[in-house]
Amino acid sequence: MLLFPLLLGGTDRAVAAGEDQNPWSFVGFTRYRDALYLDKSRLTRSPDGKVLVSALIKPAPGSLFRSNIQREIPTYRKSLENFQYLVLVMELSCPEARLRFLVIQFRDAADQVLHTATDAQAPWKPIKAGSLWKDLAGTVCP
Repeated sequence: MLLFPLLLGGTDRAVAAGEDQNPWSFVGFTRYRDALYLDKSRLTRSPDGKVLVSALIKPAPGSLFRSNIQREIPTYRKSLENFQYLVLVMELSCPEARLRFLVIQFRDAADQVLHTATDAQAPWKPIKAGSLWKDLAGTVCP
């Protein structure tokens, strides 16, 4: 899909707070207390109520999520020991309150791509009330 490079193309900008060019806006914390950010400058809306958006998850140092990622590292056959954060391309169906993860990209502290997983046919998942994804949907859905 042509949208993936467009959406991921801006992720090589620094995530550090205080930078003038930082496109990432803080949304909230995951259930593991990891920070979730959204890049509103790369948001794409379709007439049928779907939204394509880039999000970034920066796991806390002692995060359970980070531990789960470390367990999956051998699956990718690449060293992810320098893993710092994920960049996700998600599609949300606003009218149906569901989402799916089309691209998951692992990045290191130097903002280099360690691994990218793409699934244009990713399954849809419901957006549960009270979840962080519900907060994200409230931010991007009309």
